[in-house]
Amino acid sequence: MARLSRRGLLAALPALAAFPRVAFPQAAPATETFDWQPVRLKVHQLSGFSVLEPERRDFGPLTFLGGIEMRGDRPDFGGISSGVIEPDGKGFIAASDQSHWILGRFITDAEEHLLGIENVRLAAMMAPDGRRMKNTRFFDTEGMVRQGNRLYVSVEHAHQVLRFEIGPNGPAGRGTVVPTPDDLRKLNNNQGIEALGIMPPGSRSPGSLIAIAEHAPRGMDPARIPGWIIGGPQPGAFFLSRSGNFDITDLGFLPGGDMLVLERRFSPFWGVAMRLRRIPLARITAGALLDGEVLIDANMAYHVDNMETLMIHRAADGRVILTILSDDNFSILQRNIALRFAYRE
Repeated sequence: MARLSRRGLLAALPALAAFPRVAFPQAAPATETFDWQPVRLKVHQLSGFSVLEPERRDFGPLTFLGGIEMRGDRPDFGGISSGVIEPDGKGFIAASDQSHWILGRFITDAEEHLLGIENVRLAAMMAPDGRRMKNTRFFDTEGMVRQGNRLYVSVEHAHQVLRFEIGPNGPAGRGTVVPTPDDLRKLNNNQGIEALGIMPPGSRSPGSLIAIAEHAPRGMDPARIPGWIIGGPQPGAFFLSRSGNFDITDLGFLPGGDMLVLERRFSPFWGVAMRLRRIPLARITAGALLDGEVLIDANMAYHVDNMETLMIHRAADGRVILTILSDDNFSILQRNIALRFAYRE
């Protein structure tokens, strides 16, 4: 991720091209366990999403279900750049951009309102050679997606994707490098793959990995952000239309199949903003230029920060629930916040 602070500018990013089909390697057994460290949090519950209208709950098709601000007692807590949520909407696995696993459970009521967080713990992610990823070229983790008992995590600077196995107590063992297109290695150092997903049933390439860069590469059209479908029957490169100076930070698939894209804008004068777009599943194919409906566009008049993690689940009553977390870049000028919305499809 391009480093973000209220005193600096976001950078730009990456590249594209055609590539051969890739088959994911078979999983190796996860034999190593981690030294999980508990994290004590100070949690402040947000009174509303809108700063000026804290009682307001509806924002277009989204209904605000609460938010929290978090501060941990460990210096390595924070920088949350990606994550996945359990079907119950409570348990989650996240990663920081300094290569730490972060596990915990959201505290919610029967209506899915976000009230707090508990049982938070963290551990260092392990590189393929068994060292702490933070001390290797795999030190900057950004995107994450789960497929069964596997987690796929994208790594900036190294411009690679690692596969991890999930054991009874969460992620276990060292990462395994996943074959990816050579063009990923051409991306700028601090501006690699920011968003990962698994193409759902009903798509043209179900089960394939999908990866999207944060920003267009230098020397290419800045209005066309590159992405890739990796593996499966119809792999290839595509583009996502860029507008409003927003960059990509995450993606997720709705239960019905369409893709939501989380975006972030930063200006040294206007601060940060968050946007969500919905991309029809049928349009996601190699060679496409994708665009979609904007669901929400929220600036500093709302409780947003560097929003980087999008997690989606379906509630027991059938509602689609979005949980969005920020990356504070371990900066005292930024916040670790979690926001929850119900999405009326």
